[in-house]
Amino acid sequence: MIKSYSNSRGVALFITLAAVAIVVILANVVLNIMLSQNRLTHHQVSRIRAYYAGQAGMVYTLEMLKSGTWVASPSNTKYACHRSCIDAVAPSYAIPTDADIPYNIQVAIYPLGSGISSTTRIDVKTDYIYSE
Repeated sequence: MIKSYSNSRGVALFITLAAVAIVVILANVVLNIMLSQNRLTHHQVSRIRAYYAGQAGMVYTLEMLKSGTWVASPSNTKYACHRSCIDAVAPSYAIPTDADIPYNIQVAIYPLGSGISSTTRIDVKTDYIYSE
């Protein structure tokens, strides 16, 4: 009888260790999924913020052109930059620095007649750096 009692204690220990191992593995899998989702969400939020920063730069440029504060050149491309230009070009105009916009914004204002139906073409670039 003592022999069977000690065998059942060994089996119980084995079952307990196996259950703990399974719980640890499942917790590790769930934690990895949560961390991966967190990184993905942070990256997506950074991309969306950079997109809307570019939209803000474009709207600001259009307002400056409409009001006559900035003038599109008839022969060469002009650049407006927030913080600093992305392509290492010399800015013709400065977009005021805003602490809420942590990204560089570069707006290229092409010569008159370069856009659709002889309008002014505007290209906007923003940059963002994703870091974990």
